[in-house]
Formats: sequence, C-alpha cells, structure tokens
Amino acid sequence: MDGGRSSGTAGIRRRSGVIAAALLVVVFAAAVTGALAPAASAAPDAYQLDAFLEQHDSPMAGSGATFIAQGEANGVSPVFLVALAGAESSFGLYLYSENGDQCTYNAFNWFYGATRPQSDFSSWDEAIARVAAGIAGELYYGAGLYSVDAIAPRYCPDGTASWIANVKAFMVDLGGDPADTRVAASGSVASPVPSPVPTGPGVVALDGSVKLDDGDRVVGQRIYAWFTLTNTGGEPIALEGIRLALRGPGDTDHDLVSDQPLTLEGGQVTQVSASWPLDLTGRWQGWIEVTQNGVPSLVGDEQAFAFWVKLPEDLRMRRWVLREAELVRLP
Repeated sequence: MDGGRSSGTAGIRRRSGVIAAALLVVVFAAAVTGALAPAASAAPDAYQLDAFLEQHDSPMAGSGATFIAQGEANGVSPVFLVALAGAESSFGLYLYSENGDQCTYNAFNWFYGATRPQSDFSSWDEAIARVAAGIAGELYYGAGLYSVDAIAPRYCPDGTASWIANVKAFMVDLGGDPADTRVAASGSVASPVPSPVPTGPGVVALDGSVKLDDGDRVVGQRIYAWFTLTNTGGEPIALEGIRLALRGPGDTDHDLVSDQPLTLEGGQVTQVSASWPLDLTGRWQGWIEVTQNGVPSLVGDEQAFAFWVKLPEDLRMRRWVLREAELVRLP
C-alpha cells in the first residue's frame, strides 16, 4: 500500500443457523487471552495492545504505551494506528523495500520510496509519533476525513477496497469504531465519568444504538457493526449468550452468535462487535437477543437497524448491457 504517499418482534423471532463467514466479538478490557470477563470500558490499554501485537508476531510488541500516548497527544485512536500498521506491513513484519533499499521502522508505509528519507525512522516510537501527527494534520483530520472509508482513497489510492477491509477488521478486533478514527469517538483515552451506583434487579439494556460503518451497501462488501450492552441494575446478570439476529432479503437468516457465558456485574458494560458479508440485494435488518436460563429475550427495539443493499455499479451496467443484447436478438 502507498499510504504515506499522501502524507499525510413482538416477542422473540425465529432463530436459525449462523452465517459461515461472519464475525461476532465480545470485547472486554480483560480479553487479552480471549477469556470473557466484563469491564467498564472496551478501549484497550497499552498491555492489551502489546498482547494483540504479540499474537501477530509483531516486532512492534512493546510499543503499546507509545500508541496510547501518541494517540492521546494527537487525537488519533490508538486502535486505528495499530490497524494501519496491520494493513500496511502486517504490524511491522514486512517493511517496504526497493532496489535493495529497505525503509527502517516504517510499519505504516508512510512516504515510502527507495532512498527517500521520509521512509525511514529511527525507532518504532518515532514512526508512531510521526504518523499520528500526520493523520491529525491538514491532509486527513484537517480536511474533515475521519472515517476509514474517507481516509482510504487518500492514504491508499491503490488496492483501496482490500485496505479498507483489513483496517476495519483490525479495528473491530480491538473494539474500535471504523466510522470515526479519532480518540474522542473511540473513547481510547477518555476519562470515565462517575455515575451513581445502580440498585435493584439486574437488567440488560442497549446503551445507545447499534452503530454501522459507513461503507458501501453493495453485494460483495463486508459490513461492520458494534453496540454496547449495560447491566442497568445492581445485581449481577449471568448471560449464556449474545445474538445479533440478522434477516436478509426474503427473510433469510444470518444470525451471529457468541455462546460463551459471561456475567455482568451491576453497572458494568460490554461492547460487542460484528461483521458479515453482504451476499444478497434488498433490505437487511437486525435486532439483539441475550439468553438467560435458557430463554432468549429481546434487548432494545424489535428493529435495531435496517438498510438496503444494491448490486455494484459494474454489475448493474453489465445486466443492462445483457438485457439490451437480448432485446436486439428478438425477432
């Protein structure tokens, strides 16, 4: 990639099988090893970023504190910075090289090019700092480009669709928000606001709404969604599973399920991220269920979200051409 070149429901409805190529991730602050444990915030800390990098055999492991610090200093989500490194160089494993000249510590392909000094950094820390400042500068945030989709054409003019998919996938894995890559949006360094201690029976509620990324709603694309569940009561709640129930065109079922049990203490929250491929044209909708004592129950509205999916422009044109050709052949 050449990112641096730009510097830059009454009741519960029927349930069925889980879509094969989909992802449902329940994100907790203690989920470094994949264990489920509730937490007050889904934003990863330096330790978790390092663990994520280690899981990907990244030589950048140990830079988690720098990602956090530079993200805070520049207003850029550390999760987005990590995702950039993942999409551009597999987290620093494969640095750009041309004619025997390899850029040093440039996990982001920032201003890459043979013998160009902008391609070289003295350390991972310098690379992270320079790229964070560049994203916050006039060509990206200064130009009002905040989402992954908006940043992509400028950061990665070639292979943009794959770049978008990779960056979004890494962000979702870490509980980030591909629709807004700034710190304030992701809450990566936001200070928690004290709130009254809840009382009474435990109740699972949807905190806000289901958020969808602003990518294209066309067949062949992957869509990303995330939402937050809260125990608004004072007593703990034992959940046996979380389901994002999806209905595609023709009421086809594409449910996303996490069957790992978890307990939400009073006032605690958990963030859930999901992605799935759009394989049918027409109207898609979804809602959220949780299972307690073997019984599923609706959380939030009967319709948490809905959107329409179309064919890509090139396929629509091809169908039109074929139709015209068939008309010509008629007697």
